[in-house]
Amino acid sequence: MASTTRARGKPDDPKVRGRLDVIRDTKRQLVIDAARRVFETHGLEGASIRLIAIEAGCTTGAIYPYFSGKEEIYAAILGESLAALKLFIEQHVDKRREPVDRARAAVDAFYAYYKERPTELSLGLYLFRGAGVRPTGLKPDLDRTLNAQLRAAVDVISATIASAGFDRATALATDGVSHAIGLLIMDGTGRLKLFQEHADGLMAQYLERLLPGA
Repeated sequence: MASTTRARGKPDDPKVRGRLDVIRDTKRQLVIDAARRVFETHGLEGASIRLIAIEAGCTTGAIYPYFSGKEEIYAAILGESLAALKLFIEQHVDKRREPVDRARAAVDAFYAYYKERPTELSLGLYLFRGAGVRPTGLKPDLDRTLNAQLRAAVDVISATIASAGFDRATALATDGVSHAIGLLIMDGTGRLKLFQEHADGLMAQYLERLLPGA
């Protein structure tokens, strides 16, 4: 019997563990993808594990081995988004050669990432079912993790600005990110149309003022 068990593969067998990890990761991602759609519709407060399970086509019990609750799922979605944001900024910067162009590209990448992915911006700002930016309040440990990821992405911008010779790089990066978010909100809500302005053009003009060339 023991030899038969070994032949079929023990759980601690590297090959078996590898297959189990793939299955686990696939199921976990299915839950995350389903939850993303639920959060888009209902927000964090209106969502529930039951709604996520229905969307994922599984039972609520099938979710708990991966997440303790909806907050953890929400944090996982934001974590994926922030990791992708950081990579996007790095890739955007690498396409430029001149220091000032790289600095502008870093800020512009933050803007471009969320311009192309408005749902991810909404997730991060907790705009669902609300009249404005209204923090929902994740658990402190989740907040710390996500804040660290956001800081890592903005640090890429700061470092690129500093490399271009600008003083107070962190302040400039913060200014740039804040302006980009405000512009995206104005654009997403249709307010820019009132002034017959376009977000991309305004962002380009702003970058020239924020990070002037020689």
